[in-house]
Amino acid sequence: MQPFGQPLDKAALQQHIYATYNTLRFGMVVIAFAFPILLYLVGAIHGIALQDSMSAYYWAEAGGEVPARVWFVGGLFAIGSFLYLYKGFTVGENYALNAAALFAIGVAYFPMEWGCGTACAKVSAHGVCAVLMFVCLAYVAWFRSGDTLPWLGNADRETHYRGWYRVASVVMLVSPLTAVLLQSVFQKSGAYVYFIELAGIWAFSLYWLIKSLEMRESQADKRALQAPCDVEYA
Repeated sequence: MQPFGQPLDKAALQQHIYATYNTLRFGMVVIAFAFPILLYLVGAIHGIALQDSMSAYYWAEAGGEVPARVWFVGGLFAIGSFLYLYKGFTVGENYALNAAALFAIGVAYFPMEWGCGTACAKVSAHGVCAVLMFVCLAYVAWFRSGDTLPWLGNADRETHYRGWYRVASVVMLVSPLTAVLLQSVFQKSGAYVYFIELAGIWAFSLYWLIKSLEMRESQADKRALQAPCDVEYA
């Protein structure tokens, strides 16, 4: 065991950086998968029925309290933080993830309108942030996920992963747009909207799970860390 104050050797430091990237990816998998489940469970424990949308848990009351609000806001801030801390493999991916992080924070910071019925605005900061967050994530899944696929060195494996990324991208784009159209344009509500939103969140979780498996298979992170310091990636 090295003394606490002794600098890590190159191999150990590279392993730490590699582990950091893995932890961030799997962290997003777990947080996104657990997010809708925790909202429901916290609500159910306090006698709150399944809400018409995840955003409604910000306002859902039980005994004069809003027990799920801290989980809703905290979950979004956690996802936003992970997205910002994760540095993309390319400049385009990095910018898109940073933008998605800011929009995730915006979803938490600007709550949905409440108690206004048909008088609620059709366009809100909350809704815009939610849609733009998923647009950024869908862009990453469709266009930027392929940036690391050549590291696999296998055309069939590239096609396999690209197919999963396309599925995740489409669901992440269609899910929030469908929810917004139903609630804001057609004034429709119901528990099914919650599950439409859940599909988008779980598609996000699935994307990072598949990306983690891909990166583990190709060892792209480790190989990039071993490249000379003056190498630039497009």
